[in-house]
Amino acid sequence: MSRAKALVQEPLYHAPLPAVLYSAEAERAVLGSLLLHPDLVLNQAFETLSSEDFFVPAHRVLFDLIRAMDAHHQAVDVLTVHQSLVDSKLAAEVGSPAILAELTASFASHLNIGTYLQLVKDKSLLRHLHRACSSIVQHIIDEPQSTSAVLDHAEREIFRVTNLSLTRSTVPVSVELRRALDLIDSFHQRKGKLFGIPTGFYELDGLTTGWQKGDMIVLAARPGVGKTALALTLARQAIRQRYDAEKDAWVQPGHPVGFFSLEMTNAQIMLRLLASVASESLHKIRRGELDDSALEKLRRISADAQEWPLYLDDSSGLTIHQLRAKARRMKDQYKIDLLIVDYLQLLRSDSPQARENRQVEIAEISRGLKGLAKELDIPVIVLAQLNRRVEEGKAEPALHHLRESGAIEQDADVVLLLHRPDSEEESPPTEIPYSLHVAKQRNGPTDKIAIRFNALYTRFEDPVRHNG
Repeated sequence: MSRAKALVQEPLYHAPLPAVLYSAEAERAVLGSLLLHPDLVLNQAFETLSSEDFFVPAHRVLFDLIRAMDAHHQAVDVLTVHQSLVDSKLAAEVGSPAILAELTASFASHLNIGTYLQLVKDKSLLRHLHRACSSIVQHIIDEPQSTSAVLDHAEREIFRVTNLSLTRSTVPVSVELRRALDLIDSFHQRKGKLFGIPTGFYELDGLTTGWQKGDMIVLAARPGVGKTALALTLARQAIRQRYDAEKDAWVQPGHPVGFFSLEMTNAQIMLRLLASVASESLHKIRRGELDDSALEKLRRISADAQEWPLYLDDSSGLTIHQLRAKARRMKDQYKIDLLIVDYLQLLRSDSPQARENRQVEIAEISRGLKGLAKELDIPVIVLAQLNRRVEEGKAEPALHHLRESGAIEQDADVVLLLHRPDSEEESPPTEIPYSLHVAKQRNGPTDKIAIRFNALYTRFEDPVRHNG
């Protein structure tokens, strides 16, 4: 059976729908416009609607048929459409030529086509929302014991509707080619300039061209090596400035950043940030040993920090479903461009399979975070721990040292391994050498870069920019 015939014979909804969820009149107006004024409305209609946006089965078939005829450069009018229905053996099912006569006889004006198209689209979205709500109710019935999974399913379904991702999920290569060429042009125009969100490290920017949308970046190290300090350095750089293409300049404030801290409190995070920005000793801050000048400097910086586009969440014991729900709301409310999660092994999954196997649990969490990056279309930086074999062998960390699951390595687009090399020479607290190994990069090269840790101010610094 052809797809068109299936659409005629099999309704999309098996139960009667309230009349407020469709407008047969608006659908007829759109099809009447296509039949009588195809040269004026075809492109607009095909750009706005798909056949699934029509509620009446016969209308779906007609819309698909007219689109196919146009794609084959065939003339579109009442006569040619009827003949195409006859040739496809669909005339009887659709009710042609009577339905075509009805569509043209009741037609109002093609000048209102924008209104008709929007009405059909809006009703389609309402039906999608109706279907999503039904799916959510069924999920509640099927999995009453898994509240987090039900909430995640509900958030995901509603998010799909509100972000208009219900149609045109499949696009022809010609469309993507145009987008790819536009992207290549933008790369060329910004030759020598950063394309993604700045990392704050010259060599790392050169390797990655900045953090890219949809990427999951894993920053891994052993406990106590400095993962959180590096994550805060990355966050600080992102919120500091952003590139404005229209002005062809870096502007302030920078990119909005969401930061989930499952280990430290928001107060601890802010103390570290203020010490880092003010170049004041965190130890002295905690001991209350700052002089009046340093206190005044911290107050000034705190006043400026009111405008930082940084959004903190220190909820502990989160499941991956809960974190995804919170991240969606953060994206919707604050329009974040970057998300940082500290750290992966502190997240939980409440699926039955995960309760029995830690590797399965980590794999579910890793997939959930990668899916979140794609769903929100932002880079997600995830901190993770390396296993103890790194310490036992005194070797530099490698991908296989990622703790508890190879799924992290598989899901990640970029893997950064933070390492403090052993040294017999004692370094001053402002010059502790570190290496950052870009051990995996799906769309770029791998390499090791030198960075350094300023223990006094709990921040990482770029030797290239610092010395420049």
